[in-house]
Amino acid sequence: MVKVILIALLSLLKSQEIDWDKKPGQITAIEIFCDTEGIPIFIDGIQIGVSPIKDPVQVAPGWHQISYFPPQLSIDTGSVKQNKIMRDMINLARQDILVEEGSTVRAVLSYRTIESQALEYQKRISSSRWLGFGMIFLIVSFMIWGIM
Repeated sequence: MVKVILIALLSLLKSQEIDWDKKPGQITAIEIFCDTEGIPIFIDGIQIGVSPIKDPVQVAPGWHQISYFPPQLSIDTGSVKQNKIMRDMINLARQDILVEEGSTVRAVLSYRTIESQALEYQKRISSSRWLGFGMIFLIVSFMIWGIM
């Protein structure tokens, strides 16, 4: 009985031997740089910490979404215009990044410029809306002129 236990113990120790030829390769990771401290950072909807993130975050190879906001975030300010601006800000705060196996990709998040980018986007939409109204008015005017 003692021999059986001794053989079993030795076989367990032998099987736990480390094979250095099969060590893991390079890590696949994302380095995150942010211009503002204390902002929560999310990768694929999971909060990984707050900025600054000092160490690279190890991820699986493939596409990943980095954001300041959780994906299920919805805002209701009571104003349709403000809700649209907030949705635009949330979308601008998201980045989709492809990380290839064995590489480390840098992501730079600029929190301070999100609001100005959203407002600039709204101005461009508003100006194009007025241009569209002008074109429709011009076409309708030509149609009325052609009928008379």
